[in-house]
Amino acid sequence: MARPKVSPSEKRSLKITFRVTEKQRQRLLALADSCGTKPGDLVRTKIFKGHFPATRLPKIDEDTYVELKRIGVNLNQLTRHANSGKFPFGIDKTLAVLLRQEEKILRLLLKDDSGSEDR
Repeated sequence: MARPKVSPSEKRSLKITFRVTEKQRQRLLALADSCGTKPGDLVRTKIFKGHFPATRLPKIDEDTYVELKRIGVNLNQLTRHANSGKFPFGIDKTLAVLLRQEEKILRLLLKDDSGSEDR
């Protein structure tokens, strides 16, 4: 099946080139890769829409998924106890441990963020 025809006014027929340093080129390629686009599409989106395209979320590996599931189960149990009026001894320590685990996992998941000021 052929691509649909584009009107002449919407057809990208002009080419613009600009120079960058090797470091800037690598950064542009990395950012385009993290967004799942080509560098040209990335630049067009930023210039004409005013923001970068949304980055693809990294796939969570199985160990991270298992850890998140454990935390969810623990939180559900603690919530059930809290809503029933029962507060087990040492719950504050358990909640602090869970909070640290959650922060650690979030840091790991967000570690690959490009750190762009637009995000």
